[in-house]
Parts: sequence; structure tokens; C-alpha cells
Amino acid sequence: MEKVQAEKILGILYCLSVMSSLISVISLVITWQYWAWTLDVCININCSCILYGINTFSTFMGGGVNLCHFGAFGLIPIILIGLCLAIYHGYHSYISRNFEERRSLPSIKNYQTRNSLEGRIMVDGPTPRGPCKHWMIVAFVNVLICCLSLAHAVVLTDGYYKTCNQYRRNLVRLLGSRGQELQAIHNRLACSAILDFMDYIQPDANNWRRGDQINTAVALQLSIFMSWINFFSWFFIFFVNINISRQ
Repeated sequence: MEKVQAEKILGILYCLSVMSSLISVISLVITWQYWAWTLDVCININCSCILYGINTFSTFMGGGVNLCHFGAFGLIPIILIGLCLAIYHGYHSYISRNFEERRSLPSIKNYQTRNSLEGRIMVDGPTPRGPCKHWMIVAFVNVLICCLSLAHAVVLTDGYYKTCNQYRRNLVRLLGSRGQELQAIHNRLACSAILDFMDYIQPDANNWRRGDQINTAVALQLSIFMSWINFFSWFFIFFVNINISRQ
């Protein structure tokens, strides 16, 4: 793979990473803040996070706020690094660098003009671009960012399913389900359906008016999907950098 082609691919992947990270963070923060007052029923700790919700004998509470802090702010360094690298590779790939360089070429003397310089004239041409260095260092940084991106995606995914499974139990308590209705809730209803119930029937322990209902399932699924897109973007970025470093 040529370096010019590689930089074009990297520019696209970095842009994809930045956009997917922003969408993931925004979707999570909107959902988190929507449910924060309702789920924060703990006494001495902040348990307002929509991820890793816990069902108790009398209520449903959220997970530790640190989990949502990681989900909201964990991708900020990735966004900043990805934005800088997207600009760098985009500049090198798509913006023509027509810097001029003076070069000396032999020529026949021209006695009819004062611009001749002892048989040599100065001509202009494009400056050849130097090779991109430190690909191995960039690849090492990619490994660290891949680990952070993977951790973010795993926390969002696992937290989503933990909240879903815990709310199944809470839904049984709220509806007083028995028999086949109980089996349907536990065995047939998808997490999106479970969270739809949460949007409409979850009582507000703090008497806090949440306003119009949002689609919690869609918002969280969008955040999770974009977080995985961000991870796979950096995964492919790593292999592109490794490919270039071996040339």
C-alpha cells in the first residue's frame, strides 16, 4: 500500500472515529441525564447511571455514576486525537502542496536577456514531499487507543444488558405477572421492549417530572453501536499503520 493511499484511508477512518464517538457520547449523556433524578434513590452515593441498573425489593435504582462518567468522558481524548490526526492526514492527502523549490538546470547561454545566469537558469517545480516517519510510534499509540475504545464499548454493552435483565425482574413486580405472562417477560421480550416498559411505567421515586418520554432503548443502542464503530475504526487504523511501518 502506497503512503499517499494509506493517508487517504487513515483520514477517512479518523473522521469516522470522531463522528461515531461524538454520537455515542451525546446519545449516552441524553439518556443518562433524562433518568438521573429518577434512578438516583441511593442515600450516601450517587447511583444515577442508566447503565448497570439494580432491582431491589421495593424500587429500581441506577448504577454508580462513575460508570456514566466513563461513558461520557472516556472518549474525549480519542475525539481530540482523532480530530488532530484527521486534519493532518486530510491535509497531506487532499490538499495540493504546490510549494515551489528553486532548482538549477544546465542551459544554453541566452545573450538576449538579462535573466541568464552564466549558462544556468532557475526553474520552479513542486516540492517533493518527504516520507511520513514514526509509523511505529503511531501504531503503538493506536494500540492504547484501541484498548480504551474496546473498554468503552464493552462497558456500554454490558451495562445495557445488565440494566435490561434487572428491569425484567422489576417489571414482573410492577405488573404482578404470573404464569405464562411471567415466562413471556423473561423469555420472549427483547431488551428494547423491556426498556419501552421502563419509559412509560417506571414510577418516579423522587417525584421529579421527566417530561416527555424518550426512547431509551434506541438511544442506548445507538450509543453502543457507535462506540463499536469507533473501536473497529481504530482497529483498522492500527493495521494500516503497521502495513506502512513495514515498508
